[in-house]
Amino acid sequence: MALLHKLRSVGIGGKLPNMIKGMYDAPKIAFRIGNEVSKTTEYLCGVRQGCPASPILFDFFINDIFKGVRGVRVPGLTSRIPGLLFADYAVLLAESSADLQDALDTITEWSDTWEMAVNASKCEIITISGELTTDMTLESQKVDSTDQYTYLGYIMNSKWDESGTIKNNKNKVRKAIYAAYSFLRRSDVLTALKIKFINLVLMPIGCYGVETFGMREAR
Repeated sequence: MALLHKLRSVGIGGKLPNMIKGMYDAPKIAFRIGNEVSKTTEYLCGVRQGCPASPILFDFFINDIFKGVRGVRVPGLTSRIPGLLFADYAVLLAESSADLQDALDTITEWSDTWEMAVNASKCEIITISGELTTDMTLESQKVDSTDQYTYLGYIMNSKWDESGTIKNNKNKVRKAIYAAYSFLRRSDVLTALKIKFINLVLMPIGCYGVETFGMREAR
């Protein structure tokens, strides 16, 4: 079982691997549509849906996906950064077309080794201050280029500016204010409660990604 191998490779031993092995011994799945429930059937891949342990187990499984990726240099850091990883969202970082293809080949090799499939149609490439000199492929599938991509709600573009995210935040805040307008104008609601609502609900929406654009006029 690949998952158990991954757990042991990071030093997890004792009774835990055996417990996890028991959880995944002949797992079954059923589907419900309305009030109708299908017959159970075995499934032989993936983590258990709805299980609290599944996100953590998946993190252990995918954590070494960037192993062997050269990555990029970041001023102030001694180690190169191969990419960004959050759950099953991944961003590869490369300094040239050749490095990018090498990184994609590394991901392909990792996927083949661990019997994972990558949907290249959901992947895109953003080029910063340069152009691709050749087509990029992932698992023998062409990866398209784009000028803009949304990663975890943050809009990135080839100009490497924050205008898209700032505009998106502004629109979301406007919608949230409209939705909460009747609440905010009620005279029987304490002002302190309204202030808390603004600080805890509206401000986080408007400040999403603020670490990258700070207190600027555009914001």
